[in-house]
Amino acid sequence: MFVEIIGNQPLPDEVDRDDVEDLLEETLGEEGSITGAGTGDGRWHLDVEIDTDGWREQLVVRRLAQALVHAGLGWVRVRPEAEETGLPASALV
Repeated sequence: MFVEIIGNQPLPDEVDRDDVEDLLEETLGEEGSITGAGTGDGRWHLDVEIDTDGWREQLVVRRLAQALVHAGLGWVRVRPEAEETGLPASALV
């Protein structure tokens, strides 16, 4: 399952996109990986590929959202491939 992690505003000064990428890689463990990243017009995103099936996919998405919220990034949007806009991480925990 493809999931896009979207920041519609710049990260706080003490956090950069690499920090978020490391956080999510650690959270994914063996169940997925970061496959791409980008920035532009004050926005940034990370592409995540979840390597599990069925109901486990939803658990992994929730874990990603929890990690973002715990890091003070609850405003970051989590958009699974089947959704058009996704939701802020804080709405998924």
